[in-house]
Amino acid sequence: MPANLADQAARDLERAAAIGARLLTRDEPEWPTTRFAGLDAPQVRGHAPVALWLRGPARLDSFAEHAVAVVGARAATDYGQRVAYDITGYFAERGWTVVSGGAFGIDASAHRGALVRSATTVAVTATGIDRYYPTGNQRLLEQITAEGLMVSEYPPQTPATRDQFLQRNRITVALSRAVVIVEGGRVRGGTADTARWARELARPVFAVPGPITSAASGGPHALIRDGHARLITHAARVIDDLHTTPGI
Repeated sequence: MPANLADQAARDLERAAAIGARLLTRDEPEWPTTRFAGLDAPQVRGHAPVALWLRGPARLDSFAEHAVAVVGARAATDYGQRVAYDITGYFAERGWTVVSGGAFGIDASAHRGALVRSATTVAVTATGIDRYYPTGNQRLLEQITAEGLMVSEYPPQTPATRDQFLQRNRITVALSRAVVIVEGGRVRGGTADTARWARELARPVFAVPGPITSAASGGPHALIRDGHARLITHAARVIDDLHTTPGI
């Protein structure tokens, strides 16, 4: 542990307070204990976060039983973005919270589909809580912090790294009752990693089929073919399955 840890912690808290962010620890009632329980299981490759930095008016314990992650390719097609927007709109209109990563492409469309309906949406980021990343989504992330919630495992001024994006995915999945994938690569990338986390944490995965001529459809099609995801063409299937599957 660094010798100046206490001073560093105090500075982090001051920086967070300056932007209206706060630190949530495991000891507080808002901590999503049930949602994070699986992360500490022996067979899971990750672990539950020690604490989380939060920015926005929403509470983590207010949507624990009604949250769905909608994720997908950053280089999304027009088709994929429209599907993500429509799916999240359906969830939002029925009181479900949409969780995603704040990235370009499918993530951004998912957040917008919720925001346009004045519903809560949560962006789980891989940088310090004071950073809007990617910068091209700054206005979107500002709206999320004004109306929903931005969540990060990392204190202010932490830059983005590849490992942090992969670690971020486990929190996105853990906070959600199910994962919906709209476009993505077949093997590598954040979408495939999110699907692997969903399997480890026993969260059902739903995938939207796409044009067979599109490379962006490869990930969802492979998940469906290999039995790792349930095919959906409408968000109602997700809600119906969750209502009829106890214990998720």
